[in-house]
Amino acid sequence: MYLSDYHFHTLCSSDSPAPLLQQAEAAIAAGVREICVTDHWNLLDQQGNRLPTVYDWEPSLAQWRELRNRWPGQLELRLGVEVGNGVLDPAAVDASLTIPELDFVIGSLHSQSAAAGGRGIYTVARECAEKKDGTAILDDYMDMLEELVQTSGWDVLGHVIYPLRYIPPEYELDLHPWWDRLAQVFRAVIAQGRGIELNTSAGATVEQWRDVLELYRDLGGEVLTLGSDAHRPQHMAAAFPQALELIRETGFRWLCVYRQRTPLFCKVG
Repeated sequence: MYLSDYHFHTLCSSDSPAPLLQQAEAAIAAGVREICVTDHWNLLDQQGNRLPTVYDWEPSLAQWRELRNRWPGQLELRLGVEVGNGVLDPAAVDASLTIPELDFVIGSLHSQSAAAGGRGIYTVARECAEKKDGTAILDDYMDMLEELVQTSGWDVLGHVIYPLRYIPPEYELDLHPWWDRLAQVFRAVIAQGRGIELNTSAGATVEQWRDVLELYRDLGGEVLTLGSDAHRPQHMAAAFPQALELIRETGFRWLCVYRQRTPLFCKVG
């Protein structure tokens, strides 16, 4: 099958040390045929401080232009971006997504809402002292997810189970208490012809996606991308064999790649 990794980071993201060349070579070694670099553009930092609402494309464009034609017939290299908390300024986000080279945009929520303080979910979740703290994070997250799907600056929703990565596992929280709300979010995604991703989180999350994928598929969702969220070469395409098996088991026939923010459907073998 035509295997693609549509969520990974390079040294253009503050939390990755990896040049695009290293990530691309790792993808080739893993049997991946197409990758889309999706470096971070967050509108809030971990402390809740506002970050620039104009994205500087030049670093990403420079390394992408240097490498985009290096592996003809072996690796297709596409340019994307992961926008974090774009709900804070949707007009500014849209204004920065007009470059002609852009193929793909992930819409993610890495921070709490401004009303809740705007701190990074990674930071707040790891500070949870009791189960109700985790529940409050998920309540706030669902509020933002409902807001995000009403904006235009994204093509797929990024890692919709994101807070569950960091909320202490002993609280045994999942998204089922918010299932009706998540279904409404997915209905909005589907009605707009947009999608979601299965994000393996460098190989740490696969089976955790099963119920979410089943819900999305049962509602008629078909636009699905696959991403490792790799920040280092050793994590490119991490756990993709298991993820592909889950995709088949949950009834998906296609994985999507993107051209000019339009999905193309590649058959799941």
